[in-house]
Parts: sequence; structure tokens; C-alpha cells
Amino acid sequence: GDIAVFTNLLRVSKGVRSYITTDVLLALDGTDKPEELLYVITSPPQHGQIEYVSYPGTPITSFSQMDVARQIVCYVH
Repeated sequence: GDIAVFTNLLRVSKGVRSYITTDVLLALDGTDKPEELLYVITSPPQHGQIEYVSYPGTPITSFSQMDVARQIVCYVH
């Protein structure tokens, strides 16, 4: 089916960690399976990294919409 992706700006100051929430990043495909909607980071951020909250300092290359909904993904500047 069709996938709709909604994004909003996330402002993060240098040295700060900010959670990626559904207010910032939301994908919908008409099903109730957010764990199957996968984001793949093909080009890492220039001034920081995306990581799981429970593994600080370790950049990740993919995460799911469920991870975003559970607020376990963050951007560290």
C-alpha cells in the first residue's frame, strides 16, 4: 500500500541529545504494524548521530516506527 511520511524540524543544540518522537517523524501505511515500518539511514547526519537511548555513543543504521513511538531513538549533536 501507500506510505505517508510526516516530518517536522528537530532543533538540537551542540552537545545535546534529543528524542525523535512521532511529532518529528511519523510514517503510516494503513496497517497497525508500526514495527514493520523501517527507516534506513543511508547518509548519517553531518553534525551528530542517531542512536538508541539505551546504547549511548553507538550510531545506528536503521530503526522502526515502533522505536520512534516508544521514544527509544535519539539524535545526539
